[in-house]
Amino acid sequence: MKKTVITWISAVALTAITSAYAEQSTTEWTYEGKSGPEHWGELSTNNVMCSKGQNQSPINIDPKETIDFKQEPIKLNYSMLVAEQIKHTGHSIQVDMRSGGSITLDGVEYDLQQFNFHTPSENTVNGKHFPLEAQFVHKDDKGNLAVLAMMFIPGKEDATLTRLWENLPSQKGEAVRLSAKALKSIEADTSFTNYYRFNGSLTTPPCSEGVRWIVMQTPMTVSQQQIQILQAALKHPNNRPTQPLHARKVLE
Repeated sequence: MKKTVITWISAVALTAITSAYAEQSTTEWTYEGKSGPEHWGELSTNNVMCSKGQNQSPINIDPKETIDFKQEPIKLNYSMLVAEQIKHTGHSIQVDMRSGGSITLDGVEYDLQQFNFHTPSENTVNGKHFPLEAQFVHKDDKGNLAVLAMMFIPGKEDATLTRLWENLPSQKGEAVRLSAKALKSIEADTSFTNYYRFNGSLTTPPCSEGVRWIVMQTPMTVSQQQIQILQAALKHPNNRPTQPLHARKVLE
């Protein structure tokens, strides 16, 4: 495993995936009870992949079972970032982008659409959750999705989250406009190689497959207070349970 040291945004140049995906379920769903994850596939015929899919996300990553694929660096161009708003979807806290930000994966450029937060993490490593996961959703010109996921561990306060949390909406449906320079501090132009990669799906209904997942190996730190602020706003955990790998392999 490579041990490159990177900042929050150079790791992303830091995946529910929620209503911010271009494709959404029109049926009301939750993270618990009769409309929780184990029942998503029953709520609508549009959600059949939630129960029948063979390449579902999130997953547990076992580093002993990953394949060393000598992967090419992923190009990250997070310049001139302009956020539209931060909003409470009822399922996550999400930052919508107006412009700026892309990754280049296998020679294809994917533009940043939004990023959102999950507590605890959806993906796990060695069966263990992280207290926070940020998922950056990108789309190419054909509509294909690539999600870049960054994990956070308890420790020092994260300055970028501090700025975002100042505008954090606390109720479902609320949105707060962000200034044009709100993400200035996380702009970066770099490449990275320390990541896991696998084929997956949306982690919320309709659980559509064909999503490229990239999970950064190096976690960042977040303070306990910052985690508690997010938890208070969401009012419930917002992680889908990990899904079977089936025939998939995780590349590293």
